[in-house]
Amino acid sequence: MSDRPAILGGAPVRAGKSWPSWPQSDGTERRRLQAVLDSGAWSSAQGEEVERFVAEFIEFQGARHGIAVTNGTHALEAALTACEVGSGDEVIVPALTFVATATSVMSVGATPVLVDVDPASCCIDPAALGEAITDRTRAVIAVHLAGRACDMDALTSLCADRGIALIEDCAHSPGTRWRGRRTGTIGEAGGFSFQQSKLMTAGEGGMVTTELGATPTSAVSGTAPGITTSSTARTCG
Repeated sequence: MSDRPAILGGAPVRAGKSWPSWPQSDGTERRRLQAVLDSGAWSSAQGEEVERFVAEFIEFQGARHGIAVTNGTHALEAALTACEVGSGDEVIVPALTFVATATSVMSVGATPVLVDVDPASCCIDPAALGEAITDRTRAVIAVHLAGRACDMDALTSLCADRGIALIEDCAHSPGTRWRGRRTGTIGEAGGFSFQQSKLMTAGEGGMVTTELGATPTSAVSGTAPGITTSSTARTCG
């Protein structure tokens, strides 16, 4: 193997080889999909599959609470809402990330503030973050890029000292650990994506995990049209 990457003149590692297809599936997915179709309970309000998945996922991650949502962008929006981020606030995000990290901030009425990343990790640079904090800063979104965790020791200390919320963008990091704790369980909340290109995919979907004392009503309401109770409870009291 060459000491230099192909882009700099080294020998390509996969010359003449095709890449494996993604996502991959077998009969298991087909059987589970057919079972849901046959049940007639296609909505998470009636079916049990989503609730079961949430329980298994937060157990795997070691999170206290979880909420299934439509996608990773929605997960970040719900996390920001749970942390009471809104109009007039600033949220610091890394410059190297998918656009949704910033647009989710705009969706709740706040202003994203981009800061540089550490070139060694490609994750948000704690020093750059510290310089960007103002009296309007309400939260930080730490993106665990390509499965690599941010420096959560530095980020949790900095956010605690300045009294700002720490939200984890875990779209790339289900299962990733920082000092024994899985991502999405270190800050106030974490947002996961199950979009087609992700390591764990359902084609689309997302999850909010939170370490707050209870699942915030604002986050639950944000995943439905203002609804925080079941249809039976709303109808029958």
